[in-house]
Amino acid sequence: MRRNPNDDDENNFTNIFNQLNNMLGDTSDSDPVDVHEYDEEIRVVADLPDADQNDIALQCDGRTLTIQIAQDPVPQVKQIDLPDYVDAQSADMSFNNGILEVTLDRDNDPANIGFY
Repeated sequence: MRRNPNDDDENNFTNIFNQLNNMLGDTSDSDPVDVHEYDEEIRVVADLPDADQNDIALQCDGRTLTIQIAQDPVPQVKQIDLPDYVDAQSADMSFNNGILEVTLDRDNDPANIGFY
């Protein structure tokens, strides 16, 4: 089958992808996120210049931190892969001048049950 040079399938696909992304929310990582490792904790620092503290929700499963920002017209979701296991219940959040800081205590690998 010969391809019609006037067809622009790739552009149509890109348009559909962009429309879906707009409907589902902005999942891009346009704002920087830094992850700092310390002996006993992991600290995540995110630049959220247009966010309000009341619009921020955190979820953590022990290896991934999800930051949800309820913004109009499009909410943002940032997923940060953490370098080590953390205690999800230990999350301590501060937000000041558009900078979000989340501190999490390190935890043991839950799959490590200590066979010797």
